[in-house]
Amino acid sequence: MKQIKKWQEPLYAIGGFGPGFLYQIALTYLLYYYRPAISLVDKGALVLAPAVGYAAGMLVARILDGLVDIPIAHWTDNMKSRWGRRRPMMLMGMIPAAIVFIFMWYPPVTGPALGANGHWANALYIAVMSSLFFFFYTLMTVPYLASLSEIVKDENSRVRVASWQTFFNTGSYVLVYVLAPILFDKFGVRGTIWLLLPCILSFIGPLLVIKEESTLQTNPSGTIQSINLSQKDVPIWQSFKMTMTNKTFGIYALSLATFFFGLQFFLGGISFMALDMMGLTQTQLGTMNAAAFAPVPIMLLIFNYIARKKGAKWGFQLALLIFAAVMAGFPLAWTKFNFPLSPYLIGMILGAIGSFSIGVFFTIPYAFPAQIAANEAAETGKNRAGMFFAVQGLINQFVGSLAGSILALLLTWKYGVVAIGPIAGLACIASFIFIRKYPLGKPSPKS
Repeated sequence: MKQIKKWQEPLYAIGGFGPGFLYQIALTYLLYYYRPAISLVDKGALVLAPAVGYAAGMLVARILDGLVDIPIAHWTDNMKSRWGRRRPMMLMGMIPAAIVFIFMWYPPVTGPALGANGHWANALYIAVMSSLFFFFYTLMTVPYLASLSEIVKDENSRVRVASWQTFFNTGSYVLVYVLAPILFDKFGVRGTIWLLLPCILSFIGPLLVIKEESTLQTNPSGTIQSINLSQKDVPIWQSFKMTMTNKTFGIYALSLATFFFGLQFFLGGISFMALDMMGLTQTQLGTMNAAAFAPVPIMLLIFNYIARKKGAKWGFQLALLIFAAVMAGFPLAWTKFNFPLSPYLIGMILGAIGSFSIGVFFTIPYAFPAQIAANEAAETGKNRAGMFFAVQGLINQFVGSLAGSILALLLTWKYGVVAIGPIAGLACIASFIFIRKYPLGKPSPKS
């Protein structure tokens, strides 16, 4: 694969914008759509699925999706085609992902048949639809992310490209957490989904700049056959085992699992916190989230400076501690505390403080696995970047589904919404402890 030029890096990085939007809005608002906040139910919103059925269905769906990450990674690491290893699968996933994404918001049972607690058929439906969506999403993103280890030459360059990815992904988060709640008031959830669906077209960016050679050749008789590569394909389970036994990746994966649980627990619960704990409107929720996401581009510049001077690992640890402190402060915004500052103002302040952590959290899952894969490729001659990102995806799928399922059950408790922030904060503290032994992410030698 040809290395991209510096001016092409934004075109590559923008690819995560559209898929990131679809993925995050599904994680954040499917629960909100199928199990609305209490304040919305009081105003007539329908409960579409039972809490236990929804939690179990989504958990199974995410676990199944995580399992298919492994064969998809093996496929992209070893694909033989005239178009290369990465781009064909990226194309195969794009359109189906968009179609299934729309179907998720159209459950089969509505109206009087729902009952007070929703219908089990809807829980089964969303389990199936979300499984399909996450499958096609993985088909797009695993080869896309895996290419990062090949298109740039060193760790600092990968952190820079990962920061570009975070910059554009922040835009998708702005759509999800800032603009979407505002649009919900005007167009409803379904109308907003249709309005923002064209974001998926950003995935054309990396398709244009990733340049791969054919992994097929024509023999003297004119028959196309596989190229005799300098390295043999690593069997799928051997590749999986190599990834799981990579000590550096193991340290990173443990830290990833805990911080990602906390992040998804908070992001999935922020709408409930705003409406049921803080007494905000959806428009206020959008502007409060803007305080967290608007400063992220500046925070990325700060993080890149820190990464050069003290290392990306040091910056990640700092982000974990800041986010833990922010999460611990959210219960102060509970209306029953009557704190001197308004809940809305508290949320704005905490969001602004946490913006550094948000930028770092979105960058690390791109940069760290790519560097681990590049180091292994340099040592062994085997590029298995797809498998590293697939295992990361497997971890994220399981942890994300676990966070969503626990959140769905926690919210059945009267005061569960108040516990969301502290639980997320404790997860970040655990992640800080686990990442301490990570051997990479050091300062640039030029610093």
